[in-house]
Amino acid sequence: MNTHIDARTISVVAALLLSPLVFVSGAAEAPKPKFRPPPGQELLSDVVFGTGGGRELHAEILRPKDPPKEPMPAVLLIHGGGWAGGSHIGYYAPWLVEKGYFTAAIEYRLSGDAKWPAQIEDCKLAVRWLRANAAKFHVNPDRIGVMGHSAGGHLVACLGTLGDVKELEGKGGYEGVSSRVQAVVDQCGPADFTPDAGPAVGTNRTDHPGLIKLFGGTYAEKNEAWRQASPALHAGADAPPFLIVHGENDKLVPIAQSERLAAALKKSGATVELLRVKNAGHGLRADKPTDPPAEPDSKTLQATILAFFDKCLKK
Repeated sequence: MNTHIDARTISVVAALLLSPLVFVSGAAEAPKPKFRPPPGQELLSDVVFGTGGGRELHAEILRPKDPPKEPMPAVLLIHGGGWAGGSHIGYYAPWLVEKGYFTAAIEYRLSGDAKWPAQIEDCKLAVRWLRANAAKFHVNPDRIGVMGHSAGGHLVACLGTLGDVKELEGKGGYEGVSSRVQAVVDQCGPADFTPDAGPAVGTNRTDHPGLIKLFGGTYAEKNEAWRQASPALHAGADAPPFLIVHGENDKLVPIAQSERLAAALKKSGATVELLRVKNAGHGLRADKPTDPPAEPDSKTLQATILAFFDKCLKK
């Protein structure tokens, strides 16, 4: 795969939830050279898209050097890392840019710096920023999709189910601009943190240390926040189309979480497809070299995701 992961991203592999492995390879390898965009693509680093908690938030933009005549569809990329680690730097999808997409990997406040709902506020801010600057970036403001893995999968699912919810918009900039998105690709994201849903992360239910850190307390202490952050509880007919991808052997985020979200979206009347990846763990690939290979493999997954975005964003 023509992708890259830098030292900052590698350092958080041991975090609660892994960074995306469909798009970023070699998580346990030594640091690689600085990412060089493929021919015909341009990288803009450290682009400020607003503020969160009084500090600047940044995006990494990867886009076509020569944009098409018509405004481009866009995909915002949201990294994993257990809400406590990970980085937007190194999370690139040149295979989308190659097909005419504008992409931006975005930063959000981590749980060590700010508690929920800071994370979704920052993600919503990124959507508003891109929509408000659509003309500047030659982007179609009505064709914005999102994609994320693990904790990032959870956040994109929240973007899809929580729409323009006023109390989650934050004050980081571009107030009054819609934060709705038109397509969601959720890979292995937790979806329901309530006790009845079973474990959202690992085998813990409402006392996982990573979740306590995110929400500032246990479920008993902060149940309103735990429920607010559960996209499966907010599924509605106005949700955009969802493609949910999950490894059947995922031991970090059980596939039952994605099943629950898919069922809730389907029941609400939203469009949703759940793609089960056979033999795959949390990284959407086999956990061990001796294990049977994942089905579908990473290239097929990329093709499936591209076809989904084309259907939703290139009408």
